[in-house]
Amino acid sequence: MSTSTTDSQTRVRRIYDGHAGLYAPSVVTEAAALLDAYLATADQHGLDQKAADFDGWLALAAAEAVSRKYSRPTERNSGELYELLNHLRTALAAEGLEVVTTPVRMGVGIAPVPGGPTWGTAGGLAVALYTDSSWELMLNSAHTTSHTIHAPATEAGAAEVAQLVHGVLRGDVADPFRKNR
Repeated sequence: MSTSTTDSQTRVRRIYDGHAGLYAPSVVTEAAALLDAYLATADQHGLDQKAADFDGWLALAAAEAVSRKYSRPTERNSGELYELLNHLRTALAAEGLEVVTTPVRMGVGIAPVPGGPTWGTAGGLAVALYTDSSWELMLNSAHTTSHTIHAPATEAGAAEVAQLVHGVLRGDVADPFRKNR
């Protein structure tokens, strides 16, 4: 019996949907591939795949291992940081979003979109990236909480971050700032 990547992606997505952070599609795909590898190893050891992951521990292990890879990055220098933030600005513009000023240090502010959710007096959202952190989503406000965006710190990852932020601004992606996600 084999598990398809589509089934594994569904299982990983279900785990990530229960967390407050946001997860790029490439992270979901990578975690699903790791789950498939775990299940193939179980199969090689003569274990039925359903029995091997009956309680979902292998799916959880795959999801957590991959998400930690992107939430605890290696340190970057300031030049790399500015380059990634510029990639993000470009990706946000490609999504049709307006980049605005922000009080968030090392952040890129994004204006709300018409018909999308609002967050009190906050002027949209902001994404920040620091030398020793992952992508962080926050309200475009001086005092705010942040939620990790699990995505590669690459140009392609910046494009995935822009897509996720656009989804939150439209209300299509679960809003991590809402208590009843």
